[in-house]
Amino acid sequence: MQPEPERIYHAFSAVGEMRTITKAGYVRFRDYLLYGEQNLAGERALVNLFQDVLTLEYQEQPLSRYSVEWQPDEKHLRRVGNARLYNHPNPRAQLKLWPTGSVEWYLILRAEAYGPRRKKKCLIFLQFPLLEDGDGAHG
Repeated sequence: MQPEPERIYHAFSAVGEMRTITKAGYVRFRDYLLYGEQNLAGERALVNLFQDVLTLEYQEQPLSRYSVEWQPDEKHLRRVGNARLYNHPNPRAQLKLWPTGSVEWYLILRAEAYGPRRKKKCLIFLQFPLLEDGDGAHG
């Protein structure tokens, strides 16, 4: 008996990171905004990345799956594509504003790269003595 392919995929995922879903339904991963589900704004989604497949999951249910292409350094993503959305048990709380096909909806957006991290400023607190030795203080 062979285990299900989804269980194997889960067990050997190279990257498993949690991200917060934005109000628009996107998750930021590296330099990309990837659509998960608008109805889940504020919830935490799992980003599973294994070889050239990236999957967004919520409560162990897939929301969307993308194919990825790596840069030569094998640390940065060159391209994300082939979006596939899944039906999931979370019902939509809001009706669609536009008829299907009347508005072009992007599932993958290239985000601005993060700038260099700033070093935390070190605060120095000085406590000055309240009374000087010659002020008549009793010791």
